Amino acid sequence: MNWFLDLTTRTKLFVSFGVMIVLLAVVMITAYRGITAIETSQKNLYAQEFANAVDLKDIRANQNGMRAALLTMMLVSQRSDQEALQQAIKQRVKEVDETLQRLRERARNDPELLRRLEEFITIRSAFRQTQDTEIIPLIYEGKLEEAKRLLIGIEAELNEKMQSIADVLVDEAEKQAQIAVIQSEHRAHAAVRLFLVLGLLALLLSVAMAVFLNRILASPLKVISGMAERVASGDLTVNMPVDDRADEVGCPGADVPPHGGKPAGGDARDFGGRQCARGLRQ
Repeated sequence: MNWFLDLTTRTKLFVSFGVMIVLLAVVMITAYRGITAIETSQKNLYAQEFANAVDLKDIRANQNGMRAALLTMMLVSQRSDQEALQQAIKQRVKEVDETLQRLRERARNDPELLRRLEEFITIRSAFRQTQDTEIIPLIYEGKLEEAKRLLIGIEAELNEKMQSIADVLVDEAEKQAQIAVIQSEHRAHAAVRLFLVLGLLALLLSVAMAVFLNRILASPLKVISGMAERVASGDLTVNMPVDDRADEVGCPGADVPPHGGKPAGGDARDFGGRQCARGLRQ
């Protein structure tokens, strides 16, 4: 520690405040990284898990809507009403296509999800082919019994398979979303704990640095100032403490005669100042 005491006061202050600034920077960087990690986690949560769950539920709803529209087509007799219902089916088909494309893009890094989606798409293709090439033409031709048999037969079987896959995927997506929420909470708590620990550590070190500087700078200077005032007032019986420090604090104590007394060739009031200035210049 003597090497630190021998540094000039300016250097001591520079080093001490530099340490405090570094500690503050560490706390700020830690806080930034914690907030960034939480932000990334939340972004993934909404862009991935929640988005998958919502899209899968939309697909399920649209599939049910298409079956309802087919049943309604069989109940209405006006061609214009049937065509309006067919347009509604086509719109739902388009929405499902777009949703499946988004799901496939998000599932590129999830082989199991991608496999289930491909299975769903394969079954859906067979479902659409039966719907577009057999059921709807039969409805337009007025062959409602044949259309009904297909609708409650092979079409119902395919729809049930799609529903089963969709239900599993929805449950899995909701489960993954819950896991992501828990992980996000853990990251947030860990970031807060780390921030508090580093903040408290920085505060304690700053207080310790302030106390240390007070002990090595302010307290000795106060003692030397009091003794210098006594010498200046003519009290030459002052015993100046001897210190081998090489900084501004150590110079006056080393240059003033230890048992008082007036140095030859000068006034006692400026003796220490001249000697210290000369030592620091060297």
